[in-house]
Amino acid sequence: MKKRLISQFNISILLFFSLFVISTNTFAQIISFAKFTIGESRIKADLNDFEIHTTHPEIKVVWVDKTVQWIRNENNLLTPRAILRVIINKKVGLPHIELHNSIIIPVQKKNFTVADIYIDLFNPEVVSIFSGKDLLDKITIEAKTTSLAHSKQLIDYSCSPYNLKIEGIDNEYISIGCKMQRVGKYGSETPRLEITLNSTNLRTLNGSKPPFTIFLEDNSPVELQLKGLDQKTQILHLEATLPKRLNRLKTAIGAGPYIFQSDYQSEKQITKLAPSIMIYGKLDINETSSFKAFDALLYNKSFFNNSGLYFSYDLAEAFDGRVLFQALLGFQGLHYKYSSSTPTVFRLIYPQGFEVVYKHIFVENYNLMYGMFLSTSSESYTNAWLRYGKSSFLELNYIDWGQEKSHIKMLGLSIGIPFMGGF
Repeated sequence: MKKRLISQFNISILLFFSLFVISTNTFAQIISFAKFTIGESRIKADLNDFEIHTTHPEIKVVWVDKTVQWIRNENNLLTPRAILRVIINKKVGLPHIELHNSIIIPVQKKNFTVADIYIDLFNPEVVSIFSGKDLLDKITIEAKTTSLAHSKQLIDYSCSPYNLKIEGIDNEYISIGCKMQRVGKYGSETPRLEITLNSTNLRTLNGSKPPFTIFLEDNSPVELQLKGLDQKTQILHLEATLPKRLNRLKTAIGAGPYIFQSDYQSEKQITKLAPSIMIYGKLDINETSSFKAFDALLYNKSFFNNSGLYFSYDLAEAFDGRVLFQALLGFQGLHYKYSSSTPTVFRLIYPQGFEVVYKHIFVENYNLMYGMFLSTSSESYTNAWLRYGKSSFLELNYIDWGQEKSHIKMLGLSIGIPFMGGF
């Protein structure tokens, strides 16, 4: 009866997690706009810093307060946008607005017409207002050049692993995003980092507007001549730290003290300090799936070894990709020996699990992970872990397994260190 309740409880947890993932996907769809998704604001974009230029006396243009919204586009570039309100006196007739090759028809009010338009603050397009065939006005946006702009230059989390540095443009608003590409034969690929830069005021020397794309394949720096709206030339210096190879196989080894309780029939052992050895492996298949393996060994009077192989794939993400939900599908082998005088128990079990990863928490490039394996049968098994770090990490682990005459329970803290390709 107890095992049945445990099994039902485990299934309930899995169903709850599945519903949570489905609701997360639904929520992500609700907040998606065309090819954009809502991003995380790491800096403040002050609308007072973005000047609106218009000349027609019967046209009033203002920013709508509290409408700044950070979006991430298909190029993985994070940029702010806000609503620009265009108010046109009815004296000018029935106008229309052209933007991004689209025609926008203002809404009719008593004495004026009005249109609310989203404008990319870091790459604003010209807003053209027409009455019939006649061009009434061209609205342009310009960012104020200020010594404080450097504190409002955004280097996205996607660039954090590569120690990206930018110099030479201290007074302009900019946003930079990164996307790693693999080049070469499968298994021996080299990096190709695609960097995208956006800015309100910057142009190339021939007047081309951003976004600008830069490709890095090693640690060689890049320099680019740009000019602001004041026509003064500025030299952008950019560099990053890239690995020589992109290893698909990553491994780590861990060790640490555990509290270990071991039962066999009516006998019981409790060890307050048992040594452990952990081995972790991960083979990346593509950006969203991998094979993961582990082996946990504890020995102090009683012997316990738990190993597993799982296929891992991304189920969903939230909060601008910083929270990732992963499913784990596979099997485990389990060896247990209570003492030298008792037989060895071997079990092939099939608990399934999940991991939730919170990226860049507390410190950039440091991740917090919670994972759990739950039994899908009447056999009692729970394996839960909480891990924090990057290539090296701390892990708190709890395992509880029971079958007929045997039962073990353990809780401990281990330190993981990468080897053979990192982790």
